Amino acid sequence: MLLPLSTRLQSIFWRVGLEALKRANAYDCGIWIYDDMCSSKAPMFSPSVFERVFLPVYQPMVSTLKSAGAKWVILHCDGNLTPFLDLLLEAGIDGINPVEYAAGMNVCDLLNKYYGRLRFIGGVCNTHILPSSDFESIRRHVEMIVDAGVNGGLVAGTHSVGTDISVASYELYRKILTERGDYLASRRSHA
Repeated sequence: MLLPLSTRLQSIFWRVGLEALKRANAYDCGIWIYDDMCSSKAPMFSPSVFERVFLPVYQPMVSTLKSAGAKWVILHCDGNLTPFLDLLLEAGIDGINPVEYAAGMNVCDLLNKYYGRLRFIGGVCNTHILPSSDFESIRRHVEMIVDAGVNGGLVAGTHSVGTDISVASYELYRKILTERGDYLASRRSHA
């Protein structure tokens, strides 16, 4: 008997994930799932569709990866994933990337709601703020993002760095991350 295509694909993806964990010895850092399903404004379908179609696949997949030793399972999904976050937690997802500020995902708000339950990678706006030449706006924005992660749960960064971001803007961004973002080192020095 031939299994349905979705079941066969699911099995292939799980085996690829398990093999990637083993070959890269990535157990301590975990594995990423790539599943773009959102636009810059909202998901491409409703949370009820996610719950009916994706959740039954994600739950056993994430469970299988964690049972195999993956410490973290991170979902990469561009766009505004906010309406799915509670369902992703239910699926066992540990973190998301990228957290696109320009898509309406404010990492400060997300940390307030999901701190300790979901980790975030991103948060810095590479669409409107970093490409501007308004260094004060860049400074305020990046400091706000970095300071939001003072207690953990955030790897501050940007989705990408395009040619529209000047060297001076990027250097300011990098300088702020270097000066204010090394919380791990400051915690070690106080230990």
